[in-house]
Amino acid sequence: MPESTTPGSGWFAVLPDCDAARAAAAVLGAEATRIVEHASGRPWLVGRWAEDEAVVATVGDARVAVVGLSPLTESRLAALVREDDALGSLDRLATGPVGGCHLLASQSGRLRSQGTASGLRQLFSARLAGVVVACDRADVLATAVDAGIDERLVALRLMDPLIPHPLAERPLWRGVSAVPAGTALLTDAAGNARTRRWWQAPEPELPLAEGAERLAEALADAVAVRTAGGGVISSDLSGGLDSTSLCFLAARGPARLLALTLTGADPANDDLSWARRAAAHLSDTDHQVLPMDELPPHYTGVLRAGEGVDEPFTGVRVRAPFAETARRLAGMGSRLHLSGEGADQILSARPPYLHTTFRTRPRTALTHLRATLSAQRWHLLPTLRALADRRSYGRWLADTARDLSPVLALDGTPALGWQMLRPQLPPWASPDAAAAVRELLWQTALEAEPLAPTRGQHEVLWSVRNGTRLARQLTRVTSEAGLPTHYPFYDDRVVEAALAVRLHERTTPFAYKPLLVRAMREAVPAELLARRTKGEYSAEMQSGLRTRRADLADLLDRPLLATLGLVDADALRRACLSMFPPRLSPVTLEATLAVETWLRAHAGPASATPAMGSEAAA
Repeated sequence: MPESTTPGSGWFAVLPDCDAARAAAAVLGAEATRIVEHASGRPWLVGRWAEDEAVVATVGDARVAVVGLSPLTESRLAALVREDDALGSLDRLATGPVGGCHLLASQSGRLRSQGTASGLRQLFSARLAGVVVACDRADVLATAVDAGIDERLVALRLMDPLIPHPLAERPLWRGVSAVPAGTALLTDAAGNARTRRWWQAPEPELPLAEGAERLAEALADAVAVRTAGGGVISSDLSGGLDSTSLCFLAARGPARLLALTLTGADPANDDLSWARRAAAHLSDTDHQVLPMDELPPHYTGVLRAGEGVDEPFTGVRVRAPFAETARRLAGMGSRLHLSGEGADQILSARPPYLHTTFRTRPRTALTHLRATLSAQRWHLLPTLRALADRRSYGRWLADTARDLSPVLALDGTPALGWQMLRPQLPPWASPDAAAAVRELLWQTALEAEPLAPTRGQHEVLWSVRNGTRLARQLTRVTSEAGLPTHYPFYDDRVVEAALAVRLHERTTPFAYKPLLVRAMREAVPAELLARRTKGEYSAEMQSGLRTRRADLADLLDRPLLATLGLVDADALRRACLSMFPPRLSPVTLEATLAVETWLRAHAGPASATPAMGSEAAA
């Protein structure tokens, strides 16, 4: 009997339909508890997943599988598959079902395997025993092929989450590749594979009113598919627009809703008062208020925070409180948890939208620009020069690689490039690390294409990819604690609805999230949609740094990053254990801690790993 697995905590691998794949199946099958066969009888899917996490349909000699959240039953799935073109049927499935899932097909020795357009459901590939194998976890493939870690890519991850496209998607192991979001892996009968794009982002051309209708429908569907199973589900209720919208939509469904509000230490944080106002309108909802001081302090368990994740996890600081919250909610009967993460990424076009709007609606752009100059304290002349910049994405990438020094907050530099802030490394990065990152950026610049033709839309898509990378790891953490976290704002249909709206109407300096406010005006009371504030939790971060100082000192006593020659250990320790460098984002430190903890979990003994530059030094 398969062992009990919480949805989101297992893995699966996809094997080609050929005899040569049997050796790969033998390697992966040793850790697997489930198997699905091709029509030929050879193994197709192997791994560990929850009983209700996968739906498999047989249509003639074809097999089609949905892994993850979907409203499809076996019979409904079979009805959507064309018997003479099962692989092509995935195009129709990908634009139809709501939820977030992998789509897989096998027919006549050929395979098609894909995740979601948002990147929340990801696939990786590696050549194992002579054939290309796909998997939803990079570390499973790395173990199977005994892959070594690429120190250049480790250096790249020292950049805070602002790693330029497409480098951020690359796994840190040699020989393991990512299947880009929105792209399918096509495998032939000999076990060779290529990729083909199946998704294109919509052009941002809809007016706000029309786009709001689409968003309202897509978001309602995204929540409904999660409440349809009844029972108990839980949701964040911070009091902000994003989670409040999810709660009101979830309260419509057959599931009993348990709404959770975390209260922080900052007395200026008004989240709780807004959450209580929302809960007063949700008569059949169980509103739970949980003080943050009842959860493990931030950075608890930091020494082992890199375990169980297949890339450096920038949620190192909150891993323990997230896991404990998941355990508590699961203990109250919740079967899944809704998070409002993703709303910021899709509902706002960040400052580069001004560069795009200036070329399509100059009068509107100038109005927005005047307000932005004042709010962001940008200097006028550099802003005008940034607006006039017409460099391609590749040229911009190559030029910005020349200066990787830290970007200081509020220095008056306009954020109108292809990426809101230019690529940067922390002050403790070594010269060897900087050289490695610079080389990667220059190599990438030769062939790199942006995610969209304009800076405004490219920046939004890049932000979504970064957000889903973090959400994918957070889901792993909470699922292992017994409760999978879901992100309805990252469902493909929701992302498409938001991205179809004109940039200057999706974002304006004169209103807060106007698209969501318009979309939710029939679902959420007007007084709640009027909120313009947002709580933050930096006090918990600072308290955690003090409380877990001994663990952090242990972590940084002999950092593996220094052994690899990528950081100045003394500079890193000073930044982490004493006064944090002024005007430097805390996210910069968290990126480095994420890499160090990940290395501890996945690298071999430090003494066995040569330092970058050691060969040259010798």
